[in-house]
Amino acid sequence: MFTKESLEALEKAEREFQFEKFDLQDARALGDLLFSQSKFEAKPIACRIILDDLIVYQSFNFGTGANNNWWMDRKCRTVLRTHGSSLKALVKRELFGVTSPWMSNEDTYAFCGGGFPLIVKGEFRGVICISGLPHLEDHRCVTEVIASYLGKEPILIPVEK
Repeated sequence: MFTKESLEALEKAEREFQFEKFDLQDARALGDLLFSQSKFEAKPIACRIILDDLIVYQSFNFGTGANNNWWMDRKCRTVLRTHGSSLKALVKRELFGVTSPWMSNEDTYAFCGGGFPLIVKGEFRGVICISGLPHLEDHRCVTEVIASYLGKEPILIPVEK
């Protein structure tokens, strides 16, 4: 399903979708955009932003709940561990196999779309995460909102059927 081009597109998105500054006001503004995006999606979404090890934004649209919270916990752990997107962790595992014991721990980590690194001035500072859509749509949604917030074009991730 995933190719070297998928991995390259994910890495490009992580390089492109970085912030010059990010504070509590930015977290609120970006989080509110993610929350509002739910009305345009097929299903409701929950979202979370972690900045410097603190949850600075979290919201649950009507129709989301504990299951979405569980998924966001796992996606956030994956991003915090890898400093990359949770989808990139899946793509690397699919392309290169399990290269570390943690990559087999699906109770703790999520290998799917929806978690994205929060990078400010080239430094990893946290996680931007959503849950509620099919996982590739979670990735698309979170990165499209980040791209829009930054005034950039979204980056599509090629997948083979």
